[in-house]
Amino acid sequence: MESRWLNLHGLAILRHRCCFTWVIVAVIIGCFLTLLSRHVMFQQLETLDYTGIRKFIFMKTHKCASSTIANIIFRFALKNELNIVLPAEGNILSTAELFDHKLLNSTKWRDLNFDIFALHSRWNKKKVLVLLREDVPTFTIVREPVEAFESLFHYMDPYMKEFYGAKDIHDMVRMIQNASLSDLVQKRWLGYIGRNQIAFDLGLSPDIFDNQTAVTKEIERLDREFHLVMIANRMDESLILLNQLLKWPLQNVVHLNLNRRKPEKYSKLSAAEKKVLEKWLAADVQIFQYFSRRFDEKVAEFNWKYSTFTVRLSDVDSAIKRETQLLEEANRQLYDRCVINEVDNEKLGDKYKAYNDNVMG
Repeated sequence: MESRWLNLHGLAILRHRCCFTWVIVAVIIGCFLTLLSRHVMFQQLETLDYTGIRKFIFMKTHKCASSTIANIIFRFALKNELNIVLPAEGNILSTAELFDHKLLNSTKWRDLNFDIFALHSRWNKKKVLVLLREDVPTFTIVREPVEAFESLFHYMDPYMKEFYGAKDIHDMVRMIQNASLSDLVQKRWLGYIGRNQIAFDLGLSPDIFDNQTAVTKEIERLDREFHLVMIANRMDESLILLNQLLKWPLQNVVHLNLNRRKPEKYSKLSAAEKKVLEKWLAADVQIFQYFSRRFDEKVAEFNWKYSTFTVRLSDVDSAIKRETQLLEEANRQLYDRCVINEVDNEKLGDKYKAYNDNVMG
């Protein structure tokens, strides 16, 4: 009996040892595959074609972090001595009307061979391509609409408050809630700043803002016209996808954030106020939701292309995550090297001042 018990006990110990051995083997294999996955992933990323596209179109939208993108583009253009489409004066190519290449007829540079289109305008791809003279990579950026409108309202302070007769953003929401849409739809400060600013910038007519079917058709058109629609709320991922589109090295999109509002120029909206604005900004919401889904698809495609099989299954250290981590670190180093202090814009000298005193400099 005792011998039988010893045999059973020995067998149990042997089984435990075997199980422990297999666990150790599994851990070792898992670690090896993870290291191999990272090595292969970096090899794939390093083999990206970084020859760099030098001719492209960026449709600049209001209050969607587009100034940060434009600054990256201008830096690239200056370094490579490229020609940017400029108006006769100022920094806006068109406002209330859709862009028309004839707006440059009065300029001395109208016949230049342009490389880049990147200033504020109302989107009209057909007319833009007349200047670029060929179909080139085309991209834009959108932002969560309530955030974008709240940012626009404060950035344009006090002009939008005076134009709409609102004391503050909360009073503006009350006005929107209590007024019929017909009272506010056509009111745009300077003829081009107001409701559904993203849709307006992208060329949609205010006449269809409340027609969901018509807006959907316009969104489908925009999807055909843009190779990439970036999401301001996911800036680092957007810049990685832009790098892929333009075949740029990562250092081309290392940046400092521009036009960041002063702390006192932020307002916390209640859930009820956000609901009111979401309804009023229905066209922008449609656009943002559609291109957020398309953005998810592009991120998934990037990860599938530049991640290995084990990473695809686990979603650990995906290609986009690794690239954004590298970009975040590069941005931190740039900030530490270049920024002495952040102060109110009006305290800066003319050489360093931004356009608007509602931002930090």
